[in-house]
Amino acid sequence: MDVTWPVTIATEDLQPIAVEPEPVTGSERVLALAVGSAEIVDLLGAGGQLVGKDETSVDVQGVPVVTQGHQIEIEQALALEPTVVLVDELVGPPEALDALADTGAQIVDVPSVWTLGDIPPRVEAIAGAAGVDPEGARELSEALVPGDRSGGAEAARVAFLYLRGPSAIYLLGGANTGADALITAAGGVDVGAELGYDGFVPLTAEALVEADPDVLLVMSDGLDSVGGIEGLLELPGVAQTRAGLDERIVEVDDRVLLSFGTRTPALVDRLSEVLAEADQ
Repeated sequence: MDVTWPVTIATEDLQPIAVEPEPVTGSERVLALAVGSAEIVDLLGAGGQLVGKDETSVDVQGVPVVTQGHQIEIEQALALEPTVVLVDELVGPPEALDALADTGAQIVDVPSVWTLGDIPPRVEAIAGAAGVDPEGARELSEALVPGDRSGGAEAARVAFLYLRGPSAIYLLGGANTGADALITAAGGVDVGAELGYDGFVPLTAEALVEADPDVLLVMSDGLDSVGGIEGLLELPGVAQTRAGLDERIVEVDDRVLLSFGTRTPALVDRLSEVLAEADQ
């Protein structure tokens, strides 16, 4: 396929996985606030138990959103009278969680996902909270984990940049950021992980020039926060890389890139197509 750089991958460009679960009936009122967890509840057949969700579960219609930037709108959440609340390490503030727990709601910590191998335990935890049998969780996990296209010697080298312009936060991703797992699955090489970085490190001209990636991967909100492509190219070292010189930049919707939800297989497929063009 022909790729026109820079590339934008929007939520609507990616098809969620297609499954037809058996409906799960139950009396629980599930408030799904962990990233993308409402989509998982729905795909497990327990969507009828959902009373609220966070903003990243875009495929679940008719269920109110009660978070903003992972922060709970507590009055809205309490009004839904949940009996089960799915949370992860991003959800807050603590006093909101305490208020929900004080009502008698069960607070369930959903494991975070940093690699494709983390998806099954996450699905299993959500399934258990929603009363779904383990077999249903296993089948969904298999559908959500895309095949691995680990690249060879000519694989495109990709740098994941986390950007928040107003806060002057500019970071280079390494291993265990979540993006590195997607890059690898799509047949690319994460240059931050290759250089031995664990998590995020400050983005410096020296680090980026040393990495000299073929492609830059960014999230849409982060790119907007630095003034788009033009602003990105003005950050230290970006214009001096092969990716910067040719504007080989891939922008992915924030709600999709690290949610490891229903669009993960489609995202990996699309990234694979794009990276295949970058290493030619």
